[in-house]
Amino acid sequence: MKMLRKALILAMLLLFSYFLGRSHCQVDTVIKEVEVVKYVKFKQEEILSRPNASKLKLLELMRSGEL
Repeated sequence: MKMLRKALILAMLLLFSYFLGRSHCQVDTVIKEVEVVKYVKFKQEEILSRPNASKLKLLELMRSGEL
C-alpha cells in the first residue's frame, strides 16, 4: 500500500514538472517570435530608407540574405 502511494505521488510530480516545463517552453517560443518580428521590421525600415534602391540592388540584397 505504501509503495503504491509513493508511486502515485512520484507520477503526479513527474506529470506536474512536465506540464510546467512545457508552459515555460511556450512562453520562450512566443518571446522569440516577437523578437524576430521586431528585428524584421527594423531591417525592412532600414533597407527601405536607403535612397534609390534599384531592382538589381534589391536582388543582390535578397541573395545575400539581408533582405
